[in-house]
Amino acid sequence: MKAWKQFLKINQKKTLQHSMLMLLIVLLLFLILSFSFFTYIVGMNARDEYKKRTSETAVNNATVTIKESLKNYNSLTRLLMINDRIVRYLRAENPDLDATYEARRGISEIQNLYSYIDSVYILRNDGRYVCSGSGDYTVNMNNVEHKRILKAIGSTVVSVNSNGFLQKKDDEMMLTMSRAIYDINSQKQIGILIMNISPRYFGDVLGPNAGQMCILDNTGAILYGNQEIGEFYKDSYNSEEPFFESVKLRGKKTVTAGKKAIDPIVVMSAVNEEPDTIPAQSFLLLALPLISFAVTVLICFGYITVNIARPIKKLNDAMELTKSSGWLEKMNAEMPDNELGQLAENYNTMIEYLNELFNRLLEQEKSMQKAELQVLHEQIKPHFLYNTLETISYMAYEGDNAKVQDALETLGSFYRNFLNNGNREISLRREIRITQDYLTLQKLRYEDVFADEYQIDEDTLDCKIPKLILQPLVENCIYHGVRLKGEKGIICITASRDEENLHITVRDTGVGMNEEIIQEVMESCDDFNGNERPGFGLAGTINRLRYYYNRKDVVQIRSELGEYTEIEICVPVVANI
Repeated sequence: MKAWKQFLKINQKKTLQHSMLMLLIVLLLFLILSFSFFTYIVGMNARDEYKKRTSETAVNNATVTIKESLKNYNSLTRLLMINDRIVRYLRAENPDLDATYEARRGISEIQNLYSYIDSVYILRNDGRYVCSGSGDYTVNMNNVEHKRILKAIGSTVVSVNSNGFLQKKDDEMMLTMSRAIYDINSQKQIGILIMNISPRYFGDVLGPNAGQMCILDNTGAILYGNQEIGEFYKDSYNSEEPFFESVKLRGKKTVTAGKKAIDPIVVMSAVNEEPDTIPAQSFLLLALPLISFAVTVLICFGYITVNIARPIKKLNDAMELTKSSGWLEKMNAEMPDNELGQLAENYNTMIEYLNELFNRLLEQEKSMQKAELQVLHEQIKPHFLYNTLETISYMAYEGDNAKVQDALETLGSFYRNFLNNGNREISLRREIRITQDYLTLQKLRYEDVFADEYQIDEDTLDCKIPKLILQPLVENCIYHGVRLKGEKGIICITASRDEENLHITVRDTGVGMNEEIIQEVMESCDDFNGNERPGFGLAGTINRLRYYYNRKDVVQIRSELGEYTEIEICVPVVANI
């Protein structure tokens, strides 16, 4: 037990060189087992490939045979369509027994040319029909297959059991060829031909391979052949190219192949025959790469030890020393002039970048806090409060107590909402409330200067945004927009959202700005580097939004000199609060 613990203790401290030696031993053992394993895999693949090729050949041969033989049956339908007795029966307004008998004789004469035709039906447009052959069928003139046959405009439509148009009462599966019959003189459709072919026909198609093959329709219904193979059917077999799948048939692994012969007929095949054993040359081809690999491993072990393992140990020791200091410091280990040396150099470069990034983030956070403090300072600075209180005092002197009470409640609501317990984010609902209170207080002084309007979608009110982004904008509208125009203006605030973004627009009908001023405002935001005073008004608000969302395209300014100024804020929708 002590010896085992000592062994574990030694292995816990093993170097990369020791690990490479252990790996070499494991690889040599692995190679011994690999030869047998790969031999087995190659043998299995050879057997699977043989079964795959054999099944594919059988499927392709059956597909070609079906297509060619159906051409003969299609020619037979043409003979039926132009038979004089059948045409007279279809043209007659009210065919008598003689016409019906003659039409049946015409059908029988042509039907007898092929032994696998179960029955032939000639249907008139009025629903009456004449038939010949074995089997008892019911005709459903309202079936959708009727419309499909007419839509083919004389072309042959192949189906199974005519898709219910002509249903055999004993439920035996039939291959059906249908087509509309047209009058050769008037070119009008005068009837429908339906020919049912017995599934025994596929016995001649498959020949001696019938026990290893199966004929189905595209729903998986088996028409002829090995039903066990048909149970593996899936939609993937109904394709123009062969589809292969490994399955177990009667406890043995095999490969099924299948493809569409003609819509809706699918041919499947599964071969259980085993190929010959793998030749001796194949064993040699397997052994040579394995032996070469073993020699290569030995050579690589020596090279890796000298050129990789030892330099990596030096690199690891230097990084451990850096980590133990508790700071992100560059390493000074001497490294070779190769990729490992570049790795050490890149590590030092990364340390420099991370230190620079940390410093930049700290400066940005300080700038953000300064900007928020500046906003608060601007709102509680004396001149705004003094002007508001002076106006309220004047109203009290005039004896308008109700307005005084409303004004004081508005002032209290304004400060209560924008302080918001020091939170950095608030709902749009509260931000709108702050703006409304602010504009209400400003109306006490500038009653005839502006009016305010709001178009706020209900689904935007609970969206989370940075605090105090609208009030600086409406203040900018008052002092730099509508007041300078000399006539009463309108300040309109709208808010809407789509799946990803919240859109807030502040528009005033003031003096407006030209493109030069707009460009100057945006450039002042672009030049801000985090160390200068960001300001409180429009530029300061834009910078706050950019820092908060880490995007530059959060604000757009549109204006027409002498007409309006519109500031649109487009920010991502943040989870509702």
